[in-house]
Amino acid sequence: MAGALALAACAGGPGSRGSVTAEQFYQSAYGKIDELYLEPVDMRRLVLDGLVHAGVVVPDLTVTVQPGGGAVTLAVSRRAPRTFALPAGHDAASWAHLAALTTDWTVAQSADAGPGDQTRETLFRAMLEGGTADLDPYSRYSVPAAARTERSRREGYVGIGVTLEETPRGFRIIAVAPGSPASAAGLWVGDVITAVGGVPVDAAGGGGPAMTVEAVMTRLSGPEGTGVPVRVARAGGMVTVLISRQRILLPTVTAERAGAVGVLHISRFNAGTADALAAAIRHLRDADGLGPPTGWVLDLRGNTGGLLDQAVAVADLFITSGPILNTVGRHPDSVQHYDATPDDILDGAPLVVLADGQTASSAEIVLGALVDSGRALDVGTTSFGKGVVQTVAPLPNGGAVHHLVAHPDAGRPHVRPPRPGARPVHRRPDRRRRHPGPPARPAPPPRHVHRLPGGAQPPGAGGPDGGGDPAGQPAPAAPRPAGGPDPAGRPAGGGQ
Repeated sequence: MAGALALAACAGGPGSRGSVTAEQFYQSAYGKIDELYLEPVDMRRLVLDGLVHAGVVVPDLTVTVQPGGGAVTLAVSRRAPRTFALPAGHDAASWAHLAALTTDWTVAQSADAGPGDQTRETLFRAMLEGGTADLDPYSRYSVPAAARTERSRREGYVGIGVTLEETPRGFRIIAVAPGSPASAAGLWVGDVITAVGGVPVDAAGGGGPAMTVEAVMTRLSGPEGTGVPVRVARAGGMVTVLISRQRILLPTVTAERAGAVGVLHISRFNAGTADALAAAIRHLRDADGLGPPTGWVLDLRGNTGGLLDQAVAVADLFITSGPILNTVGRHPDSVQHYDATPDDILDGAPLVVLADGQTASSAEIVLGALVDSGRALDVGTTSFGKGVVQTVAPLPNGGAVHHLVAHPDAGRPHVRPPRPGARPVHRRPDRRRRHPGPPARPAPPPRHVHRLPGGAQPPGAGGPDGGGDPAGQPAPAAPRPAGGPDPAGRPAGGGQ
């Protein structure tokens, strides 16, 4: 099946799948939600919502909550049903155990319908999708392949740096990342990969079945610094090159000069954004014969978010003192204070920030900090407005659960916390004021960042894993690492 295949070779990572029991999965997932979620969670409702959802989306499964709410009955096809007593309390461990019992029983009853692992993963997904749907508009579950893709967007991946499209002859290169190993090895757009690691990708050449997307991904993946031979077909014939696998961060920053103005655009925030932005500014500022720009534009239109620490680091490039962001939440580690450090990379030159209705999450943190500090003037339409901070908690099966852990301190003028049961709302003040330059304030204490417990990390302020559209839905199909499903779980091609 032809289709886009993007930035493959990102297998592995936190929460590698392996052999995972239902007990391990649910104890991890529900335990993390119970410990870290922004507000106390009703575990009974979380698990029962998941079971009811599973009864809707899993073929041949019927779920009935008994009158009185003391038990739930499951039935698969026409087989004898089974009734499970519900825990009396609300502790996460007891409800996770119930979820595991119901999953294991359903898998056993569905043995003739398909592989047990496949049925188990289907139930994992249904249980968490149904449960998180009622928490808030943004919390969600990512299946293992989608979690791998999203992690690669945030943290980078080890590969060769090409985007591929599946064709009958092989995998055609439709993009080569600048500065990537593939670029250094001389691969071109239009080249067709016909073999990876000495193994042909098509059935005719290898005498066996055609290589799948996962197989291409696996062969292009590998330890950083190791080599992989890649054979490509091009107009001049066949060429085989040995390419060294390297860690690749997807580009998020572009820069150009428009007369005396430096124009910077950030598409999202990943692990390399702040460094890339600083490098772009220095390049424009130090260009031979032109002199530094006399003013700057930071374009955040269409930026739906990403890693929170990178958004803070971007704001810190321009703000010389004072608070950038304070966050508060139920867990002690969700209480964070981010303060600016001295130095302004633009040396006080005027700065304008562009925003629109798709500017969301971590991008709004940058927007609000720059405007509220007086460092920049904003131009454009009202940003989306989330007012929440999410974490991405890895799970034992390789998937991940995204859920809220904090919201920006209500004392900041550019944002207010979400109302109970309502979509968080972004309130923007009248900002039609001239850029006065950074106000004089006492030197702040050093900025500090904490990791959340249990392997969870704060990737962004609002958006799913920091990636996805402002409504909390997965981002549209785009070049993605690993060649697995996109964040919505739809099957995809891949790339490397």
